[in-house]
Amino acid sequence: MTSTITRRVCPEEYSTRLFFLCAITYIIALFGRQSYSSVMAELIASEGFTKSEAGLIGTAFCVVYGVCQVLSGLMGDRFSPRKMILVGVVGSAILNLGMGIVHSYWLMLVLWAVNGVVQSFVWSPVVRIFAEMMPPDQRRKSCSNAAITYPLATVIIYLVASIMLRTAGWRPLFVFSGVLMLIAGAFWNVRMKWYETFTAEHGDMETIELGSQEQQAGGSLIRLMIVSGVIFAVVGALSHGMLRDGIQSWVPTLMTENFHFSTSISVALAIVLPFINISGVFLTKLIARRHIRNELNGSAGFFVVTILSLALLYMVCSKYAVPSLILMTIASTCMVGSNIMLINLMPIHFGAIGRASSVTGVLNCSAYLGSALSSYGIGVVADHFGWSAAVLVWLGFSVFALITALMGSRRWGRYRHDI
Repeated sequence: MTSTITRRVCPEEYSTRLFFLCAITYIIALFGRQSYSSVMAELIASEGFTKSEAGLIGTAFCVVYGVCQVLSGLMGDRFSPRKMILVGVVGSAILNLGMGIVHSYWLMLVLWAVNGVVQSFVWSPVVRIFAEMMPPDQRRKSCSNAAITYPLATVIIYLVASIMLRTAGWRPLFVFSGVLMLIAGAFWNVRMKWYETFTAEHGDMETIELGSQEQQAGGSLIRLMIVSGVIFAVVGALSHGMLRDGIQSWVPTLMTENFHFSTSISVALAIVLPFINISGVFLTKLIARRHIRNELNGSAGFFVVTILSLALLYMVCSKYAVPSLILMTIASTCMVGSNIMLINLMPIHFGAIGRASSVTGVLNCSAYLGSALSSYGIGVVADHFGWSAAVLVWLGFSVFALITALMGSRRWGRYRHDI
C-alpha cells in the first residue's frame, strides 16, 4: 500500500546555483572548524601545550559538536535551514575571532567547546535543502558532490596556516577565518532568502509515492533507524570520524615527532591528505555509480582497504616518513569514501518523509564522537605508548566498523530505493 505527497522544488535551471551557494557557504563554515587543528602542532611546539592538552581542546569541540548534532538534526527538520545556517556561520565567526585574541588555555577550551554548538547548526540543514529543495535527479549528485567541500576546505585552511605560521604566527589564522565567515553569513542570508521565495512561488511540482517500508519507518527516530538499518551505520560513522579527522589532526604532530620536521613543514605536508582526498571523492562517485547499490556494503569495502593500510602503517610509522604519509593518505581517502556512503548518501533516502536532517544529525553525531575519541584519546595513547600504539587503536575501530556494516547491509538493502 502506498501514499502520495506533493511539494515544490527548485527549478532545474537554478539548481546548480543553489548547490554552489550551499557548498561555498559550508566550505567557509569549515574554516571556523578546522582552524584549530591546522595550528595544533604549533601550539604544542611554541606554546608549551602537551599533546593531551592540545587534544583536549579538539575533543571538547568534537564532543559538543557531536552531541548537538542530534538536536540540530531534529531542529533542522522543523525550522528554517537558512536561519539555522546563518546562526551557525556568524556564531562560529565570533568565536574564531575570540580564539585569536585570548591568552588563557582554559578560555580557549571554553570558546572552542561553544564553537561546537554553533557549528552543529550547519551541515544537517544543508542536507535537508539537498533532499527537499533540489530537483529529484539532482539530489544524489548534490550530496555526492558536497563531499568535496571538506577536503577542499582543509587544503585551503592548511595552506593558509602553513604560510601564516612561517610569517605571522597562529593567531592571525583565527582572525582570517572569523572575518571570512562574517562576510559569508551575510551573503548566504540574502541569496538563500531569494531561493526560498522563488521556489515557493515558481518551483516545479513533485509527486512522491511512499512505499510500505517508508510508512512502517514512521514515528520515533529510534524506530526509523532500526527499521531502516541505519542503526548499524552508527559504528561505521564513529570509526570513519576517528580516522578522517584524527589522521588529519595528528599528521603534523606525528611527522614532527617521529621524523623531526618543523611544524610549518609538517602542516604543509598535511595538505597532501585532503588534496588527494578530493580525487577520492570523484573516484568514489565513479565506483558508486557503477558498482555500489547498497551504501553499507560500499562502506564495508572502504574499511577493508583502510584496515590493510593501517596494518602496514603500524609496521613503518616509526621508521619511514614517505611510506607513512602515503599509507595515512590511503586510509584518509578511504574514509572520504565511507563518509560519502554514510553521511552524504544514506540520509537523502529519508527526504521524502521529512527526516533527512534528523538522520544526518545522528550519523554526524557518531562521526564527531569518533573525532573526539581520536583528538584526545590518540594524544593520550601517543604520549604514553607511542605512535605505533595509536595506529593500533585506529586499526581496531576499523575492524569493528567493517563487522557492523556487514551486519546491517541486508536490512538497509530492503529499505533503500534508487534516487
